[in-house]
Formats: sequence, C-alpha cells, structure tokens
Amino acid sequence: MRLTDMLAGLLARFRAPEEIKRESTVLVALHGPQGAWVAARDKRRLAQVVDAQDDARRWNAVMRKIERQTGYLHQPDTATRIAERD
Repeated sequence: MRLTDMLAGLLARFRAPEEIKRESTVLVALHGPQGAWVAARDKRRLAQVVDAQDDARRWNAVMRKIERQTGYLHQPDTATRIAERD
C-alpha cells in the first residue's frame, strides 16, 4: 500500500462529523430508518464496485450514524451474511 493511499484513508476516517450527521439525517427524513440504512448500504456497495474506498468508508460511517441516531439494527439472514463475507 502506498503512503498516499494510507494518508487518504486516514484522512477519510476523520471526516467532519457534521457532514456524516447531515447525510444520515437527510436519509432518515426521506426514507425512514430502515430505508435510510439500505440507501446508504447501496451507495457503499456502489463505491466498492468502482473502487472508491474513501466513499465506501464515508457511507459506512453514515450507516453507523443512522444506527446510532435511530436505534435501527440491520440483521441480515444467514445467506446474506455468508454472501457478504466473501
């Protein structure tokens, strides 16, 4: 892993919490807790497909913020958990 990639990843982890909170609040207002979590998950998956790790981390942070804000806990079934592990 290159130093620039490591630094970019580190900076992405310290992204402004206001931005994450704003994004999660908007998604919850538009879609409700479960819909917001699913929308953020879909955006994270899309970022992973196009190999945009910083965006994937951001959407992962939004998903966690939605869980903390609303108390929504996503509990996938066994087949989904096995498929996501690979």
